[in-house]
Amino acid sequence: MRLFVDTSAWLALSDKGDQHHGDAQSRISRIKKERIEMITSSYVFDEAVTIIRYRVSHATAVTFGETLMGSSIVTVADISDEDRFRAWALFRKYGDKTLSFTDCTSFVLMKTFELQKAFAFDDHFKQVGFQLF
Repeated sequence: MRLFVDTSAWLALSDKGDQHHGDAQSRISRIKKERIEMITSSYVFDEAVTIIRYRVSHATAVTFGETLMGSSIVTVADISDEDRFRAWALFRKYGDKTLSFTDCTSFVLMKTFELQKAFAFDDHFKQVGFQLF
């Protein structure tokens, strides 16, 4: 099994004060136990490192980034030009929802990698037809 990991999950794992921290810890334990492959994006990586830096600390952001970049169970997928245009089309289409452009790039990658589930604490994934892990 493979799943997409959203910024909200990375933040919950990295910030002990996050309301979802305990739940995130339980889920990551299950992911590791079941050897589930995780896919995230370069946009999510950027967003997570930046928010962790300001919400927690620079040191925590560096540790997070180095852990992800050195991981054998996490793939950080780049967004191609084609993906970016597809994400832009989604962003324009869903004006009635409070989606970020990064959310839209995540949805495009999930379709590209044929992923149905996201490790996220963000209901936007459900709003566009994906399941939460």
